[in-house]
Amino acid sequence: MRTNQSRRVRAFVAGLLVSASMALAQGGVAAKQAKSEFSPPPISPAVTALLDQDYLKPEERAALRVRHGLWEDSDLSSTALRAQAAIIRGAFADASLDDASAGAEDRAEALLNRGEPDKALEVLSGRAGARCSRIRGSALVDLGKSAEAVAELRSAAEKFTGADVQDADELTEGARCALLLTRLQSPKAQGTIPHQRMLAILARARDELDRVSWRANLVEGQLLYEKDKYEEVGATVEAALSLNPRCAEAYWLFGLLCVDTFDFDRGESIAAKLDELSSPDPSAWGACLRAYIKMRQGEGEQAAKLLEPALEKFPKSRLLLAYRAAASAAAFDFAATDAKLAAFDALSPGSATAYMAVGKAVSGARQYDEAATYLGEAVKRAPWWAEPVVELGLCEFQAGRNEQAMAALEKATQLDPQNNRAANSLTLLQELATYVSVESDHFIVRCKPGEDEVVAKEMLPPLEDIYARVTGNGPGGIDHKPAKKTVVELYPNHRWFGVRITGMPQLHTIAAATGPVIAMEAPREGPGHFGAFDWRRVVQHEYTHTVTLSRTKNRLPHWFTEASAVYLEDAPRDYSTVQLLARAYETQTLFDMDKINVMFARPEKPTDRSQAYAQGHAMYEFIMDTYGPNKPLELMDAYAKGVREGEAFQSILGVSRDNFLPRFTEWLKVKLEQWGMLPGTRGPTIKELLKSERAEKADDADAEEDEGPTPELIEKWLGQYPESPSVLMLAVRERLKKSGGKADAEMVPLLEKYAAARPVDPLPHKTLAAFYLAGPDAAQAIPHLEYLDAREQHSSGYAIELARRYAAAGDLDAAAKKAARATQISPYDPANREFAATIALRRKDFSTAERHIRALIVLEPDREIHKQRLEALEKLRAEK
Repeated sequence: MRTNQSRRVRAFVAGLLVSASMALAQGGVAAKQAKSEFSPPPISPAVTALLDQDYLKPEERAALRVRHGLWEDSDLSSTALRAQAAIIRGAFADASLDDASAGAEDRAEALLNRGEPDKALEVLSGRAGARCSRIRGSALVDLGKSAEAVAELRSAAEKFTGADVQDADELTEGARCALLLTRLQSPKAQGTIPHQRMLAILARARDELDRVSWRANLVEGQLLYEKDKYEEVGATVEAALSLNPRCAEAYWLFGLLCVDTFDFDRGESIAAKLDELSSPDPSAWGACLRAYIKMRQGEGEQAAKLLEPALEKFPKSRLLLAYRAAASAAAFDFAATDAKLAAFDALSPGSATAYMAVGKAVSGARQYDEAATYLGEAVKRAPWWAEPVVELGLCEFQAGRNEQAMAALEKATQLDPQNNRAANSLTLLQELATYVSVESDHFIVRCKPGEDEVVAKEMLPPLEDIYARVTGNGPGGIDHKPAKKTVVELYPNHRWFGVRITGMPQLHTIAAATGPVIAMEAPREGPGHFGAFDWRRVVQHEYTHTVTLSRTKNRLPHWFTEASAVYLEDAPRDYSTVQLLARAYETQTLFDMDKINVMFARPEKPTDRSQAYAQGHAMYEFIMDTYGPNKPLELMDAYAKGVREGEAFQSILGVSRDNFLPRFTEWLKVKLEQWGMLPGTRGPTIKELLKSERAEKADDADAEEDEGPTPELIEKWLGQYPESPSVLMLAVRERLKKSGGKADAEMVPLLEKYAAARPVDPLPHKTLAAFYLAGPDAAQAIPHLEYLDAREQHSSGYAIELARRYAAAGDLDAAAKKAARATQISPYDPANREFAATIALRRKDFSTAERHIRALIVLEPDREIHKQRLEALEKLRAEK
């Protein structure tokens, strides 16, 4: 992916960075924590005031402290209280929960979470109440008795959600029954409660019946999470934890949200908190969170291992078993996945839970065909459960199977009208149905009728050139041809593009590939757009993703696919990129092999994503330089077979994953010296020079206070170290400062020397280009303009100026190439079109001139001059 600022953009899941920390920024749960920590918010003053009431008897105060997760050991004076505390902290193996003197509902809740629903039903036999019904309904679902579960939950939803219910816990559990029921029956069926009414029920429980009800906040968060309303979930979790800081279920919910939004550090800290709460036994929720993180990172085998301790304790836990099957799928071991699904089915006949977990995991890993199979089975088993239908629709959409996506998303929005991702994506699919298509041998370009058709048609020849380069076996070529045509969707504005990639119109990107589909925003200026950009370079980057994902069956580390795409842009590094690499090298902050993958989607500081792209590109080049130009392809083939990165590195490169980074760092040092970013043998660093000057001043009583490099010092250093890139840079800047930013003839040798010493810095080229363009021999600006144009991604200015210079020199072929580049970067700019048409006419290239004039007629339909020009062109052709 790429940004409009440079080649670096958010990964496609980052589109959901209405993240946990952002969602909680106002309330301050996570935003106030260090990046790798999570702590609950301060205890609500209402709870503190309640516990401080003088009228409370000691046993009442102890019971309240247990209820709100604020107990001390002395408060747990009975088995019943110990059992309540165990349920709150998610310690389902606690001995108190096996004691008959514990509350029946607590014992049943524990049995359900252990994976023993039949025993849970026995414990609840003959008992009534909303919580009993919720546990009983869940147990019946786990046993594959859906019809009985519907009857139980429907009865409870009707009985415990009415205005006559005056107990907040009963009302909350009634709403929870209603939420579970939505998975099991039609939205139009008897007893189904709509989303807004459920929210109203929970609001009544929270705001009218019990203002310190943490359960109402927790269930509201669960409801919002199920509707994909991520931005609202955080506030409910914060509220729940402020009323009960030991509520393990709230931590679990927040942990899922963190991992969904790639906040893996905070997800890990929440998993640790869950383990702490359930100690001395492992937490099933904590284990699943850690496994989920590894699956999101593409490490299915590690995910499976992380589940083992909890599975040993709870071998029948439906949650753990579903995650275990998903972990096998994330490791691309589909035979083992199917075996685990069969085992799950033996415990829970007809259940969709494990199929949903597997489908979601492989969809996230871009295994679209397998994901569609598993999600399709989940939908078949649970036709009224919206979540698998939504995931199936989005999976099909990303795979480019729009008809199947439309069918699934239409059903999803009928089941869950409140789901933003489904609703936005369905609207976009309906919009796409109105688009027109143009085709070439290997591409289909879809766009909105009108102006965008002009650009879509012009894209086809360059796209075929991109195909030849990327799929070929030239330097860095992937040497692989996808089986089907690639679809390029050209969106008229940024909003629709964002919907296409994430299902939410908030992604700050201009192009992205999901595999068989490349989506890009039209390169136009104006409100709602990211502006002009070099779409050919952008699409060459994205098409490399398409080809590498095809060759590897979508199985390769994130950094590696981005690195190969940047390499195949066939463009020089930006100076900002080189500066990032130099800074990371000097400060010893290069990312390790795990962190680099996370930084694409979840950067910790503004430069992290850019550094990930820059470092990944450099590591890819290092592999080619050091181990051989075909080694990246051999690694891809290993990844396609499911070989993990560490094993692939060892077998193909002969280096362990741990030793790879030190070797790369040595290679990078040499590169940085070649780029003039490290002094090497050409002199000390500026920091060292300043240190030396300070040492000299320390012996001089009359020395003035150090204020950094003065003009005199810079001239002194320049005499001592005339080849030093850093000293030359200071000298250039100092002289430009004195001359008002403009060069004169006397500065030319210095600028040329600096350009040679630090070939990655555009400053001397910009300065020299301006100097020569202002002088009598503007042709001398051409090499510097070429340098700048090769690195420019968002302005056609350099290309136009080069075209003018070449035309003035009589080189119309070179002028035509630069005019063509200008119209690619800014295809909607009429001035560029007119200029390109003029150059084409001078070359007697009438077809190119006609193409641009026809484009002008579409872009500026009110200007009759364009139609007149077309008529004049037709006369010229006739005369010829």
